[in-house]
Amino acid sequence: MNFLGRKKKEIRIVLVDKEMKSIDWITRQINWKALNFSVYFEILISYFMPFKVDEYEYQVGFPFPFLTIYDKPIIHANLFSTMLIDEFRLAINLLIVYFATILLLKLYKKVKISK
Repeated sequence: MNFLGRKKKEIRIVLVDKEMKSIDWITRQINWKALNFSVYFEILISYFMPFKVDEYEYQVGFPFPFLTIYDKPIIHANLFSTMLIDEFRLAINLLIVYFATILLLKLYKKVKISK
C-alpha cells in the first residue's frame, strides 16, 4: 500500500473514534431516570388533562396536543386511520417535561443541602 492510502484510513478511524466519543459524552450527560419519568408522566398527564375538542376531532397532550383522534373515520373504521400521532410535538413535550424535572430535582437538592 502507498502512503496516501494509509493516511486516508487513519483519518477515517480518527473521525469514527471522535464520533463515538461524542455519542458517549451525550449518553453520559442524560439523566435516564428523569427521562424515563418524563415519558411516563407525559403519557399519564395527557389523559388527565382536559381534551381539546373540535367539531370532529379530539386532541390530547400537554402542553402541546400530540395525539389527534378523529370522531368520523377518514377512510375506514380502523383504529390507525382515525388516530394521528405528531412525533415532533411529542418530542417537544418530552423535552419540556424532562427539563422541568431536572430543574425541580436541582432545586430539591439545593433546599435539602441548605437545611
